[in-house]
Amino acid sequence: MKPSEISAVILAAGYSSRMGFFKPLSMLDGRVALEWAVRSVTGAGIGDVVVVTGFRREETEICAAGAGARPIFNPRFSEGMFSSVQTGAASLSSSSRAFFLLPADIPTVRPATVRLLARYASFRGIAYPLFQGERGHPPLIGASFIPHILNYTGEGGLKRFLEMREKSAVDLAVADEGVLMDMDEPEDFEKMCLRAEKIHFPSPAERQVLFSIAGTPGEVVAHSAKVASVALRLAGALPLKAGVDRGLLENACLLHDICRTLPEHDEAGKIFLEVCGFQAVAAIASCHMDIPPRSAPEAKLLYLADKLVRGTALVPLAERKRSAMAKYGDNPNAGANIRKRFARARRIVRWIEKKAGKRIGDILGEENHSLDGSH
Repeated sequence: MKPSEISAVILAAGYSSRMGFFKPLSMLDGRVALEWAVRSVTGAGIGDVVVVTGFRREETEICAAGAGARPIFNPRFSEGMFSSVQTGAASLSSSSRAFFLLPADIPTVRPATVRLLARYASFRGIAYPLFQGERGHPPLIGASFIPHILNYTGEGGLKRFLEMREKSAVDLAVADEGVLMDMDEPEDFEKMCLRAEKIHFPSPAERQVLFSIAGTPGEVVAHSAKVASVALRLAGALPLKAGVDRGLLENACLLHDICRTLPEHDEAGKIFLEVCGFQAVAAIASCHMDIPPRSAPEAKLLYLADKLVRGTALVPLAERKRSAMAKYGDNPNAGANIRKRFARARRIVRWIEKKAGKRIGDILGEENHSLDGSH
């Protein structure tokens, strides 16, 4: 189903009584929560977005319109959330074949997750995002259920309504913790603020889900953790003006071999991470096999760290090169590529040593300094 055939209903009508402040208009990393929620769906290409308002109607409507959504007032908002679900469903165009349903207090769902769910859209089905085995928001509800929503008495709310239609449901595992994160309590809001600041990087729990979805072997995960450790130690020796983003570096290292079991795993991994919403990480992670000229410092550090680690052990560049040549050197093209790659690695060594004022062996605690391949 095309995004143009899908709508979204964002619920922003409640009192936020448990929180102590109005959740839809609370600030998260420079933007209000409602704007985050709208961008979750518009960023996935969903054009018809309805925001259901109630309490603090005027402010909410101004914010919704400014974010590119269509505000709709629910005069029955004091009756509870399901009345807002009905108001939103009733406002949708007859051309909509399915719609996302997202409370405004679950604002940090990534657009990539919405885009993935859209592939499962069905006029007569319901698709849920699943994180670590638990269903979250936003469900994608087929338009065939709209008449049933409008006629439902509301007993048990949305949860009960959906439970009665379990036979129509499918689950999609996603690497997006945001599908489960709401803002019911003040401590939830604090966690949400931290997530908003780092939304472009996967959390530790999200990385585990990424490995699970990709089927990454445990030994590859362990290797990647060692590469990350080495790269971060190298980064720690560089001056601040080198401009290394340690969060980006760590995630790129941890995920660089995520599709290791596939042919051309570097490109496969890049595509996989991009689809899951981690474009910046994908761009750096994909450089571990063949680094382009004038690369970012994070790419240089990953490239070198990957050459210095075999399995989970530090190995001198010269030894890695000899092993590669013994295995592939009979092929002229492969041999030329191996020499080229290790020449690049040595250039990165010189770059680090010049910036840090230390030998690689000193930085990594190797007394014989042999890691750079020059001894």
